Amino acid sequence: IIYQKTSGNALLIAQLLQSLWDEDLLFFSLDTKTWVWDLKAIDAKEIPDNVGLLLSEKILQLPRGCQYGMKVLACMGSKCNESTLRLIMAEGKELEEKIDGTKSERSVAEAN
Repeated sequence: IIYQKTSGNALLIAQLLQSLWDEDLLFFSLDTKTWVWDLKAIDAKEIPDNVGLLLSEKILQLPRGCQYGMKVLACMGSKCNESTLRLIMAEGKELEEKIDGTKSERSVAEAN
């Protein structure tokens, strides 16, 4: 099934196995000391055949501050020093707090 879904693409295999683990469709049983999986659920699972789409879905599951940091770092190229990274992550955290604050204000306004 794994080969059918990934066509042997190593990156897709790794991402699929990780998602199966995350969704408890694949786990190691300490009782039997073997790997256990839900074959029907795995077979029914849809995965994108495009690595870029698969990774973008993973990125969208990250907190907004982390997404912001990744966007800024992607623009900087392949190297970044620690002080720049700290600055970017602080800005990302502020952004996330602003978004959370706006959501809270909106919820209170809607409740009234």
